[in-house]
Amino acid sequence: MAKIVKRKRRRLSFHGFAIVLFSLSLVAWLASSLLVNTMNAKLTMKIQTMNEELAVLKTQNQTLSFEISNLENKDRVFAAATAANLDQVSDNIISVSGE
Repeated sequence: MAKIVKRKRRRLSFHGFAIVLFSLSLVAWLASSLLVNTMNAKLTMKIQTMNEELAVLKTQNQTLSFEISNLENKDRVFAAATAANLDQVSDNIISVSGE
């Protein structure tokens, strides 16, 4: 019959533990670095898209502001009223400022 030999469990030394810990921290650093760079690129693209949308909205706002100033011109309103044969009663005229 064969002799049964018990193997001693090999314990991890401090040097081995330090190497394992360093390896794990290196892998974690690489993963987090890639994740942060990817997120940074996505956020940069999102910021650029938002800036482009902001420029379009500013242009539309300026256009609408110009149209409003043209529409609120008193001379245009009085011309439309006289063209429709309406009388201008000074008691009924109210001027409202948008600012």
